[in-house]
Amino acid sequence: MFARKNCFFLIALLLGLSGCAVISEEECRVGLWYERGLQDGARGRPQSQVYDIARECQNYDMPMDSEAWLQGHEEGVETFCTAENGYDQGRRGRNYQGVCTGPAADLFLLNYERGLAEYRVEQHYQSLLWRRDSLQRELLSLRHAYRNSDSEVQLRALHFQRSRLRWELQMLDMELHRYGLFGSRYSTSGFYPRGFFSARLFYW
Repeated sequence: MFARKNCFFLIALLLGLSGCAVISEEECRVGLWYERGLQDGARGRPQSQVYDIARECQNYDMPMDSEAWLQGHEEGVETFCTAENGYDQGRRGRNYQGVCTGPAADLFLLNYERGLAEYRVEQHYQSLLWRRDSLQRELLSLRHAYRNSDSEVQLRALHFQRSRLRWELQMLDMELHRYGLFGSRYSTSGFYPRGFFSARLFYW
């Protein structure tokens, strides 16, 4: 048991060092096919990956024990295809490659889609906040330019830009208000507090 844990740790380390490559020459040399299949399955990687691994190792003139990998992969997938992990994968915005089968697949997918919907809502909310920050900075720059300009033509242009930015800010505020329905978790560090966007302190 201790040896197997050490093997699993070693394959995890090698996977981390190999980056985005399917498999490295060193990993082909080490083998640990059951352990690698176990980890690939637990990460939700498809069974078809066995062909990519075998091809890469063949390029290094090293054989792959596909049966051991498939056995490990099958067991790893069982730990991946749970309702809890489905939600977690979706909540993190990760791509699901359809590895689950049977009743577990339906339960996984149901929770995955629920988590993914929340992830997309939060991402959209963040993008609105970032856009609002950008608009506020533009307005501050315009205010400085407006106060230091003596050109009537430039003042008219700045006034037009200011009106456009204020209108966009108001539209953003209206959209951001909708997110108050999602509760206090959207008022975490890095987010604006609820009610913040109704203040008129930022308009000039």
